[in-house]
Amino acid sequence: MLRSVRYCLRLQKCYYSVNPSNEEDLNSIICRQIRSAGPISVSEYMKLSLHHPIHGYYKTSSVIGPEGDFLLGIWIVSESMKYGKNTPFEIVEFGPGRGSLMTSVLTSLNKFPAANSLFRHLRFIERSDSLRKQQESAIFSVLKTCHSSLDVTWHSSLDEIPTGTTSFYLANEFLDALPIHRFQKVDGKWREVFVDAINPSNPIEPGDHLTFITSPSDTMASTTYLPFIDDLSEKTIVEVCPDGGALVQKMASRIAADGGSALIVDYGHVGERQDTLRAFKNHELHDPLKDPGQADITADVDFAFLRRSVEAANKPGMFKLDLTFCAPILNLFFNNFLLTLVVVHGPVSQAYFLIHMGILLRLKNLVARTKNEEEKQKLIASTEMLVGTNQMGKRFKFMAITAGRSEKEKQSIPAGFYPTWQTGEEEQSAS
Repeated sequence: MLRSVRYCLRLQKCYYSVNPSNEEDLNSIICRQIRSAGPISVSEYMKLSLHHPIHGYYKTSSVIGPEGDFLLGIWIVSESMKYGKNTPFEIVEFGPGRGSLMTSVLTSLNKFPAANSLFRHLRFIERSDSLRKQQESAIFSVLKTCHSSLDVTWHSSLDEIPTGTTSFYLANEFLDALPIHRFQKVDGKWREVFVDAINPSNPIEPGDHLTFITSPSDTMASTTYLPFIDDLSEKTIVEVCPDGGALVQKMASRIAADGGSALIVDYGHVGERQDTLRAFKNHELHDPLKDPGQADITADVDFAFLRRSVEAANKPGMFKLDLTFCAPILNLFFNNFLLTLVVVHGPVSQAYFLIHMGILLRLKNLVARTKNEEEKQKLIASTEMLVGTNQMGKRFKFMAITAGRSEKEKQSIPAGFYPTWQTGEEEQSAS
């Protein structure tokens, strides 16, 4: 009760931005902001921790992106072939890390001259200047042999990229780092979780210790985002990523207008998990509220929410809310017509996707060409790690958005998402 009273009193204060000195650590900056303007949402805390212009994790850390998979390049080749021999295309990758994924994609495309000749532009969405330099070094070393005439540009957001070109979007472990709003059921009612700065010896007093609190009543975020979540009666904690929902809607509207497709790959679930917010520091689990800016904060992607974010646009009367609120997920509802012209496939597990993409056949061929027994065992072990249900095979999910502007496009199922009746595996198929 004391924290709720303090929440009410301090949230009445007018918010203003603070210009911190470089000498302050991020914990002090956040606590000072809270003392000035009141508790902040988990979403705002994640934005500050990860993207603060001086102390944010992605400004100070050497982030290593996941190793790229050759088969994702094959997937793009398969999708591009649907548009024939005369449709140029571009590839847009979100959060490329050090560029390892795209180097594998470029290598894949290089093996298919017909598709590679139509590949006109490579675009990266990346905010970090240091990572841009690493990506540039990795990509241009590959382009010397793969595609020397390719245009390559960097952007801070999807909004900077012009429309009008058939585009293939890759978001590999990108959405799990986007900020989430967190909600908790308290006495049968849903309350938003905020971050407060307290004095541990007297929690009603301000201090420099960050802690979670819950709002005493509904917030704009809770009334806006919770309607997107199914089966609330069965949950006690809900995490919603509005930026993720907005992103898939933007990609869907572009695909509906210009063609192309999107492939989203991430740690995630289909609405069943609840408490996934966590942090990693030096590759070990870490308290998300300790050492902000020095730890990578993440939450599993709710693919059911992403799917519904696209499908909800097909039901214009479903949500009648104040669009002036900073809820980007709702700002695209004027594109209702366009968003009926796409199809969402999945999510399916990584094992399901990679097996359907032929990873076992690829393993067989690689092993047959490898003479060294130790190398053979490494190939087998790495494949088992990717598709094993006790490892990455189940935890990673794949979801695709494709154009559905004609009956032929609607019936076209992308590689890796073939219906379950063809394999007998229990996965959610396209609809």
